[in-house]
Amino acid sequence: MSGTLIVVALGGNAVSPPAGRLGLAEERRRIAWAAAELAVEARRGVRLLLVHGNGPQVGRLLAAPGLGDPDQLDVHVAQTQGEIGYLLAAGLDLALGAACSVAVVTRVLIAREDPALAAPTKPVGMVLAERPQGVPAVRTPDGTGWRRVVASPRPTAVLEERAIATLLADHHVIAGGGGGVPLAGDASRCVPVAAVVDKDWVASLLARRLGATALVFVTDVTHAFEDFGAPGARALARLTTAAARTQLGRGTFAPGSMAPKIEAAVEFVEASGRPAVIAPLGGLAPALHGEEGTWILP
Repeated sequence: MSGTLIVVALGGNAVSPPAGRLGLAEERRRIAWAAAELAVEARRGVRLLLVHGNGPQVGRLLAAPGLGDPDQLDVHVAQTQGEIGYLLAAGLDLALGAACSVAVVTRVLIAREDPALAAPTKPVGMVLAERPQGVPAVRTPDGTGWRRVVASPRPTAVLEERAIATLLADHHVIAGGGGGVPLAGDASRCVPVAAVVDKDWVASLLARRLGATALVFVTDVTHAFEDFGAPGARALARLTTAAARTQLGRGTFAPGSMAPKIEAAVEFVEASGRPAVIAPLGGLAPALHGEEGTWILP
């Protein structure tokens, strides 16, 4: 894949599991590990655009006494963009031996009339032992805890798209972290919204707009699964967009988790005719060569 642009949607849980330690030292270690793996592809001549998740990190901020404010999610998203973007850029530069990465605090536009604003589905924050009171929440896929959910509207545009395109000429770029800071309105007049845009949709949008050769979703599972968590769960190695849409219609994939990845992958593949891949952290190279993960194909 030399000379190509790959957009990588790096799951927040892949670099900082919600049920694990959320200390900055552990986060730094795991992000450095992820950056070292990504650097292998960069050395092959691939240009990288990284779009990271931030659910556990926002959860840590929300839990901080006197600091966390659920009504100021835009600020918390921007805070975690700086935190994780800095660590990813530093990790890539260290692995590549050059200052060749840049992190961009990114804002995205959403439609005021998006129906998702009235139907919260996106998990944010840490896994909780008990259901939180007074806010929407869902069980974790394994049934061991709860996570708060917020509205997850679709992105319609990325305000920094032109800047990102310019930077990609000679940098690897980290952008759209946490799905970007959600704003309602237009580019000249917009206001923040207490919501979280799914980073997978932003990754797909940027991949389509910037002509990416491939879109990769790096997460904490090896594949997308049919009947995930059940004794007969089946790993899906290849899916056409038509088959993926059928599985989505059946509710095969968990809302706020795997479903957005599959939806975002289908949008990219149908628009570009190029593949999307769902792969585990630690298995990026084999996945890019068709040996691991779930491939979404035309």
